[in-house]
Amino acid sequence: MENINVKTTKLKDFFAENKIECFQVEERNDENETAVFRSLMQVKGQTLPFAVLLDKSVYALLQVQLAPALVKGEAFAKIAAFLNEMNNNYRVFKFIITNEGDLLLNACIVSKDDAFDPALVNAIIAETVKFLEGEYASIMAKIWKEIE
Repeated sequence: MENINVKTTKLKDFFAENKIECFQVEERNDENETAVFRSLMQVKGQTLPFAVLLDKSVYALLQVQLAPALVKGEAFAKIAAFLNEMNNNYRVFKFIITNEGDLLLNACIVSKDDAFDPALVNAIIAETVKFLEGEYASIMAKIWKEIE
């Protein structure tokens, strides 16, 4: 039997009803019933991979990869204060660095299964694109300056 969490079904149905066809869905069939909706967003001439991650928890996560394998070694210390400042200034968005040095932008959406709103997820994706359209160039310029 396939494990599919309620949020996954709701998001799939929302995308189908609204003819949103830009996502590839990976259902992991693990104990958390994880589903990953992957797509690409165009921002300032850049193609940024992003995903919506859903599982049985009360969280849904939107994650955008701003730069792969960019922040390594001493570069992390150089941009940590900048990222902390950004995290303090933008409540819905959090910038993180993975162990592999990827610079990510996360937005966490809290919702129980029965209250999960796919339209809210779609709205936050739109807000993310709008935010990055306005801020991506300056964010990346600051980061490139610090890590050179």
